[in-house]
Amino acid sequence: MIENDKKFLENSEEIFNWTYPGATLYYKDCDLQSNVLNQFKEGQILRNGYFLDVSWKGGGIVKNTRFIIASSKAAKLYEIDPGVEKYGHCCINANSYFKVLNIYQLKGKTQIFLLHIPAKGLDYFSKVFSNIDQQFIDKAKKSFDNKIEMNPIPELLEKRWVERTDFPVGMNAYNNFYPLETITPIPKQGEPLYSGIRNLTNDNSEINNSKIKTEDNRF
Repeated sequence: MIENDKKFLENSEEIFNWTYPGATLYYKDCDLQSNVLNQFKEGQILRNGYFLDVSWKGGGIVKNTRFIIASSKAAKLYEIDPGVEKYGHCCINANSYFKVLNIYQLKGKTQIFLLHIPAKGLDYFSKVFSNIDQQFIDKAKKSFDNKIEMNPIPELLEKRWVERTDFPVGMNAYNNFYPLETITPIPKQGEPLYSGIRNLTNDNSEINNSKIKTEDNRF
């Protein structure tokens, strides 16, 4: 086995175990302009520079785009804060990475399916597509087929929730993708949430620990 292959496979079991066991589907709907939506491509790796609010509830779709995210590391904030229970509010940590597994269009709506991956799994997931990924894609498509015919969940249309979710994953305020080579510094007021999410999701292994920093303070 050549050296590059050894390096590629070195952490594959740990990467797999971080990503797939316990992964659950979460939802985030938003309205995207076509020039923004068209920037997303299957197989693309994204970094999300901010805390990502999602819901375990997935009803009918009012907005034009649904992000459906398979993650084993979303903190269930609704279990500890009664004020957000009606939203099924979960949160994925800042500087999380995702792979775009599938983009699915139906009846004028678009679903972008993201797989939450660890920081040290970018090279692995840029090269590997597994049977489990295909099973997740099939499940996500079926979810969209079913839910597009359903009524929306009223709580997820409330102003408070829409303000937290009506923007694309992986892009900054200028609709540019966050660079993969750097991470966004966590503002001081966000440090307790960042640490809390890692503790709630048992996400304290080195496989999801990136040491790279950037001077870009736009969070």
